[in-house]
Amino acid sequence: GHGKCDCGKCKCDEGWYGEACQYPTTCNLTRKKSNEMCKNSQDIICSGAGICQCGRCKCANSEGNGLVYGKFCECDDRECIDDETEEICTGHGKCYCGNCYCEAGWHGDKCEFQCDITPWEIKKRCTSPDGKICSNRGTCVCGECTCHDVDPTGDWGDIHGDTCECDERNCKAVYDRYSDDFCSGHGQCNCGRCDCKEGWTGKKCEHPRSCPLSPEESAKKCQGNSNLPCSGRGK
Repeated sequence: GHGKCDCGKCKCDEGWYGEACQYPTTCNLTRKKSNEMCKNSQDIICSGAGICQCGRCKCANSEGNGLVYGKFCECDDRECIDDETEEICTGHGKCYCGNCYCEAGWHGDKCEFQCDITPWEIKKRCTSPDGKICSNRGTCVCGECTCHDVDPTGDWGDIHGDTCECDERNCKAVYDRYSDDFCSGHGQCNCGRCDCKEGWTGKKCEHPRSCPLSPEESAKKCQGNSNLPCSGRGK
C-alpha cells in the first residue's frame, strides 16, 4: 500500500523503500517500541537473522537470494541446501520455510534418498485397514509409517502398528474403576481392545466364563431399576 507495481518491481511512494516498499525512510517509533514489534514468539529480535527497522524486520540476505524471509525472518531456506550438491532439496523437492517437501519417490530431510519402490506400492504399504494413509496418525515414508507417537511409554508408545492402526489411548474406554485397572485386571489392553485371560470374557474382561449367564444377561440382572449396574455402588 506504499507504492505501485511496475513490470514485477515496486516503485515506492515518497517516504518508503524496500523490495515491497515496506520500510519507512523516517521512523516515529522509539528504539524500544521498534524492537518490541520485531520480536518473535521467543522474544528474539528478527529471529536473530535480520535487523529491526522501525518495527519491521529486514532479513539478512547478503547474497541477495531471498532465502531468509518472514515477518520475523523466521524462515531460513538455507536449511534446505544439500551440503554435497549445494542444491535446494537436492533438486528433488520444494523448500518452504526451511523444510523440504519431496517429490514422489524421494525422502529425507533434504530429499537426498530415493525410494526403490513405486508410488503405488508405497501407498499400498502405508494404507491402514480402514483405507487411510497411516490411519491419519502418521507419515508415510517410502512405504513405512512413522507414527505420531504423542506420549511414548514402555515398549510401545500410544500410537503404533505397521500402519499406525493401534491407538492405546483408546484403552481409557476399557478402564474399570472398581478394580482400578484396565480390562478389570483380567486381561491386556491391545489397540484399545481387551485380550482377556483364560476364564474371562466381556468388553472389559469383567465376566467370568464360569457364570451361566451371558455378559448382557448378567449386566441386565444387576441393573435392576437403576441406570447403572448395582446402582453404581458395586460390581
